[in-house]
Amino acid sequence: MNYQNELNDNQYEAVTTEAQHVRIIAGAGSGKTRVLTYRISYLISECHVLPWKILAITFTNKVANEMKSRVDKMLPEMSQDLTIRTFHSFAAFFLRHEISILGFPSSFTIFDEEDQTKLVKDIAASMGFKRGDKIVGKALGYIGKQKLLGKYPDDIKIVKPSFEDEKTCLEIYQRYEEEKYKCYSLDFDDLLLQTNYILENYPDIRNKWQDKISHILIDEFQDTNDVEYKMINFLKKPTTSLYVVGDPDQTIYTWRGANQNIILDLNKRYYDMITIVLDRNYRSTQAILNAANKLISYNKLRVTKNLYTKEVGGEAITTHCSPSGRLEADFVAREIRKLKDYGGYSYNDIALLYRSNYITMDFEAALTRYQIPYKIFGGTKFYQRREIKDVLAYFHLIVNVKDDVSFSRILNVPKRGFGETSENLLKNEAADANKSLYEYAKDVDPNDSEIKTSLINSLKSMIKLIDIAREDIKKNEEVFSKILEDMIWSIGYQEYLKKEDDGDERIENVKALFEDIRHYLKNNPSSTFDAYLQNIALLSAQDEIVDGDHVTLMTVHTAKGLEFPVVFVLRFNQGVFPNQRAMLEGGYLAMEEERRLAYVAMTRAKKKLYLTLAMDFSYVIQGNLIPSQFLKESGNEVVTNRETMFRSGPRPQPQQQARPRVYTFNDGDHLDFTQEDNKPKTPVFDDIKNDVTEWAVGDIVIHKKLGRGVVIALEGDDIIKVNFEEHGEKSILGTHPSVSKGGHAA
Repeated sequence: MNYQNELNDNQYEAVTTEAQHVRIIAGAGSGKTRVLTYRISYLISECHVLPWKILAITFTNKVANEMKSRVDKMLPEMSQDLTIRTFHSFAAFFLRHEISILGFPSSFTIFDEEDQTKLVKDIAASMGFKRGDKIVGKALGYIGKQKLLGKYPDDIKIVKPSFEDEKTCLEIYQRYEEEKYKCYSLDFDDLLLQTNYILENYPDIRNKWQDKISHILIDEFQDTNDVEYKMINFLKKPTTSLYVVGDPDQTIYTWRGANQNIILDLNKRYYDMITIVLDRNYRSTQAILNAANKLISYNKLRVTKNLYTKEVGGEAITTHCSPSGRLEADFVAREIRKLKDYGGYSYNDIALLYRSNYITMDFEAALTRYQIPYKIFGGTKFYQRREIKDVLAYFHLIVNVKDDVSFSRILNVPKRGFGETSENLLKNEAADANKSLYEYAKDVDPNDSEIKTSLINSLKSMIKLIDIAREDIKKNEEVFSKILEDMIWSIGYQEYLKKEDDGDERIENVKALFEDIRHYLKNNPSSTFDAYLQNIALLSAQDEIVDGDHVTLMTVHTAKGLEFPVVFVLRFNQGVFPNQRAMLEGGYLAMEEERRLAYVAMTRAKKKLYLTLAMDFSYVIQGNLIPSQFLKESGNEVVTNRETMFRSGPRPQPQQQARPRVYTFNDGDHLDFTQEDNKPKTPVFDDIKNDVTEWAVGDIVIHKKLGRGVVIALEGDDIIKVNFEEHGEKSILGTHPSVSKGGHAA
């Protein structure tokens, strides 16, 4: 084979180098799998390395199979003797041969995640917990974290617990290991840890395996963790060649244990190591690469490189700033329809990428309105997420006290001590009384029930809060979002979520739901709470999209290693992307990882890249949205005019006609409400409003029902807090038609 004709100059150098220790910095789309495959072929065909002396490590079985298939085409008689595996696959292979030294049979069972969860649930139940208690999730998370650190129960000494249930989690961990040992089973983490234990403590076995291997090649080396790196060092003797391929700019899994310093500092461990940079990109246009290069250059912890392509042409990046999240989503949906109808793209060519799952709500709604099929990967549709269904169940009980399905869902959410026995008692007693669960629990005398008095009282407290919310909404339905929020947090739902491992993300989702309600109120001020719930039901009841031509929705983490002709990076706002919580908790290192995430997102695009953002108030980050700093850093800064975007009062109404209408709202940007008779109609974004353009603290408010008051605070999304002379403090919608301004207080 003529390798030089098949590879570019840097690839050829990487494939044919004679160095013992080699670090390949392979940029996005630079052909790293090709280089690894050709390197293996070159070692066998030109350097006469025996194929069974080569160990190649990849991070997915899919890539391992792909590499083996490619080598088979080049060297059909040699590939069957190759070892190309993931870390876990190699460890399992090793243990089948060597685990008998620990008294385990070679026929040990490997637990998957479902097996682990079932065992932990069984242990928790034997300790007096319910199988669905939060301690199960906590214990699973604790076990995984400790194994990532290479620690078994005997290695852990708790002097002062780092969290409330740590001692209980350690006890479960201890029993988990005991039960696992009894049935001669290992989980995925054990595969690595037990392999390292044998290699470290049994020199004869270590030497035997070191002699088997003369070349170690590792893919995606930037994602290697400390346990995996330790294994490589055990397998490598002084004469073994080490060849690693990775990109520090794409290290986005440090939260899962990936240690970026391993690839960055490898040249300090091996002073003869050479570094070869693969910077020619075969995926994206130069416009996309220029933006990605500018962005990542702000990171300090990296190996310098600048991606380039020899392909000419390519479209400029589209940056679109919308005055609200709803209009951002509407723009994206309309662009997708244009790409499909007139741009020659299929839906499968298009991906929507985002930093956090709660972002999807607006976009799912817009895609549904425009009848665009979509599929979410690595996540659950917004209205199907557990915490959203919990909150909506409470909402349904406000309007329908006979909704037993909703009542059953939140019976023990947050925890009220109800188990299967007490729940069945409640259902039977309610049926005997010919009442709904809600009605029965509200009216029942604890002395007349077999259910514990404490449980009945906990339900009565919850029902009282729902009843109060119902009455408050009847009195002031203008801002029912605030009433609903107060009810959910008063019930203790936020504290309930905080106890979960992913509680912060679930709380963000609930806040996004409240933000959705505020937007609905703002755009439909004369609508009712019932109408809002009906709107939600229509969205959440949509059928699952079947396999076929569909737009892909996924987080940037899920998109790692994938590519699409068209990519939309959504909600490119400060506090969203980069993530506010990550910045607050992780400081500079977290900011670098957020920037790497943005870099990965941009470099998924092959032909067209959209960066979209909104500029309204975000309830999730508790402030007005502003452009992400990554826009400026990537050379895509936008000019915004907040005064124009956030003016109150009447806004132009889209008319149902074929003629395009363009509403300019800042320099160079626009809203294009194009509609055609054969296209889905965009929704009416505004209801009837008053003629007040702006409210300020101290303004006098005249309300048709509540009378006279004074503005004491501005709460965002046109909501103002007013101290009424006869009704006290209330939050109302400043654009509502029943409100007018009566001047300014002296």
